[in-house]
This record gives sequence, structure tokens and C-alpha cells, in this order.
Amino acid sequence: MRGPNPSRRRLLKQGVLLGVAAAGGPALAGELRLADLPAARAAIRQLQARSALQSSAGMSPYRTLVHCAQSIEYSLSGYPQLKPRWFRASLGRSAAQYFLWRGAMQHDLDAPLPGAPVIAANGSLSEAFARLHRALDAFEQAAAHGRPLAEHFAYGPLPADQYASLHAYHLAEHLGSLGLA
Repeated sequence: MRGPNPSRRRLLKQGVLLGVAAAGGPALAGELRLADLPAARAAIRQLQARSALQSSAGMSPYRTLVHCAQSIEYSLSGYPQLKPRWFRASLGRSAAQYFLWRGAMQHDLDAPLPGAPVIAANGSLSEAFARLHRALDAFEQAAAHGRPLAEHFAYGPLPADQYASLHAYHLAEHLGSLGLA
């Protein structure tokens, strides 16, 4: 008796991933949508204008903002830990394409970036906002000048326009947890 076909198993896993992701539907009620990085910057400025921030996720507002900055910084410098190549080439690639098609992302809001240093629970929100703006500036400058971007830890290599969209979707989901909708 032959063992399972690895190609068939990979396609089944991809189908399960897409089926689970599709169960959320094209849009969820109350979901913050940010189409691009300029919209994300506007949302960040909106949050900065608030006197206090609360998080509906497990991460504190400070940790959320630093996590978002880290994600953008690593797209330039390289992520500390990558998923296996087979994952990035199949499941990760499929997830990225699904998020791009949907125009939004859904992921575990409390999950740290693999291999990233632990972020303190609390710190200066003004410093966290400044770091996030610096990360966005650096990413936009690199993309505008055609500089190479690091392979995403889960999605694999991405062109700058797709990376920018995925960063905007990532920001939308996390900023939504801070009360923007």
C-alpha cells in the first residue's frame, strides 16, 4: 500500500485554510478597513489624538503599537524566524493571497512575531507611535526606491505593493482592537 500523496495532502491543507478563512466572509461587522498605508497613517493619527487607549485584545495598547512597528521593520531588515519553506510556499502564500483578495486580514491578535524580542507590557505611547511612524516612513521610502524587501516570515517573498497592502490590513486589525472601527 502506498503512502499519502504529498501534493494532494498540500492541496487539501490549502483548501482547509481557505475554507476556514472564507467562513469569516468578505467583511465582518465593525471591522476596520484600511485600503493602504496613507489610510493607516490617518487612523494612527486618529488614535494619537485620543486621551486614553483601551485594547479589546490581550496585548496592551503599547505592546500593540510596538508589535505593528516590529512587523514593518522586519519587512526591511528580515524577520528573526521564518516558517518552513514549504509553509511559506503553500499555506502562507495562500493566506496572503486570500487576505489580498478580501482586502482585510484576520489573525491571532495576541501572537508575537516568531523569534522577536518580548515587548514590555507597558511603555510610552508617544514613543510607540513615533516608532510606528518611523517604520512606515522607512518602508515607504524603501518601496518607492525599489529597495529589496525581506521575505515575510509566513507569506514568503512579496512585491512592495502587496507588502504595503498586507501591512495596512495588519494595522487595521490591530488598530481596530484599540477602538477604531
